[in-house]
Amino acid sequence: MSHANKFVIRTYHRIPVRCVVYYLGGDFLGKGTVMNLCRNGFRVLGDHQVVPGMQLVVRLTLPDKEEPVEIQRVVVRWVRGLLFGVKIVTMRPEEEDRVGTFLSSRLRAYCASS
Repeated sequence: MSHANKFVIRTYHRIPVRCVVYYLGGDFLGKGTVMNLCRNGFRVLGDHQVVPGMQLVVRLTLPDKEEPVEIQRVVVRWVRGLLFGVKIVTMRPEEEDRVGTFLSSRLRAYCASS
């Protein structure tokens, strides 16, 4: 069994969101919507085709502030048409803190409504 097909139990929560994202590859700029987000990565419905293993630079607009979160490097893990998942590889600590704070507040609100 290859590593790509290995079953992995997630140790984090995916939080449903709807955020605008721009993703930059070597020779293109794509725009999409983040469908869910966690500390390690996110799912995107985009307008530009990507392939597994591709590295991207990302600018993510969270609803908590107008200023976008810049992620220096993500790696595309899987692709289904224009839907794809990425793993966050490189992000500045202050951006990581902002994403963590946003996710914590969303998780608290989600748990309180359940």
